[in-house]
Amino acid sequence: MVFERSRDNFPLSYEFKVRDQAILIRVLLCFGAILPLLPEKGNAEPFAYVSNEYDDTVTVVDTATDKVVATIEVGDRPRGIGLSPEGKKLYLALGNDNVIGIVDTDSRKMVGTLPSGSDPEAFALSPDGMRLYISNEDANTATILDTESGQTIATIPVGIEPEGVAVSPNGRWVYVTAESTHTISVIDTTKNEVVNILLVGVRPRAVVFGSDGKWAYVTAEIGGIVSVIDVEEQKVIGEVRLSIDGEYVKPMGVAVTSDGSSLYVATGRANHVAVVDLASLKAVKYIPVGKRVWGIALTPDGKKLYAANGLSSNLSVIDTLTNRVIGTVPTGKGPWGVVVDK
Repeated sequence: MVFERSRDNFPLSYEFKVRDQAILIRVLLCFGAILPLLPEKGNAEPFAYVSNEYDDTVTVVDTATDKVVATIEVGDRPRGIGLSPEGKKLYLALGNDNVIGIVDTDSRKMVGTLPSGSDPEAFALSPDGMRLYISNEDANTATILDTESGQTIATIPVGIEPEGVAVSPNGRWVYVTAESTHTISVIDTTKNEVVNILLVGVRPRAVVFGSDGKWAYVTAEIGGIVSVIDVEEQKVIGEVRLSIDGEYVKPMGVAVTSDGSSLYVATGRANHVAVVDLASLKAVKYIPVGKRVWGIALTPDGKKLYAANGLSSNLSVIDTLTNRVIGTVPTGKGPWGVVVDK
């Protein structure tokens, strides 16, 4: 919004004369105080979206204020959650409905569904947003879906009890974890078939690629580790063991910083978020959060991390500069996943 100083630009009823410089300064200061209060959608801070599996809702949080701004009713047992590249569509794995729900982020209403195969648990979008790669936990398959047509492109056998899904930044590789076979199925998206199977830690849950696509990181719930995969070589090249005195560490959600220096890992019922230095592959800090921390997500600028605490029904807000909790945000019941728009 721009205010011209010319008198001719004011409506007649608001016309006034500036008699001296002091009055002019006071008028300009008044406008200066008002302008920051006027909402401008283009400058809005990102929103965080939280899937609440026990009350079938999504909580919307303004990341500038860390306040809840909306609650959206969706389908039955939302878990996996993700955004289209432009942020206009929010996708949800609705496990008990056997569909992917679609929420319009402008109206904040559920506007449709897509077929997902049975028992969708988690999913990942291709970088261009044209493909959804979905884990079907009870069918031991991964479903590839065209987001425009809603048509199933392929259904691919993977390991037993598939859960976590990630797509490489270049869109070439899809990794699908399998809890009962302790493996990663590597899908080549040019062929839509599994081209390799990697053995990782016991009961792998989540997987994430680094922003440069060179490395992938896989959490193992029972193994208590994070496996590090060389993507080009397609092999496990290291691991990070997580340990908290007196706690049973069960690594779950995972997020990597954009510069590839640090990894954040939710520890499940150990109620902490681990901070891992990726140069040394060592945990350097454990941040206490709420009960049964599950999904986690960084803001686009990397300054905050949101951690969904499933049994506390809230989000912990972590300042990544100090790696301390700076706030808590209430959610619906059983928050599972969290995603932040760009």
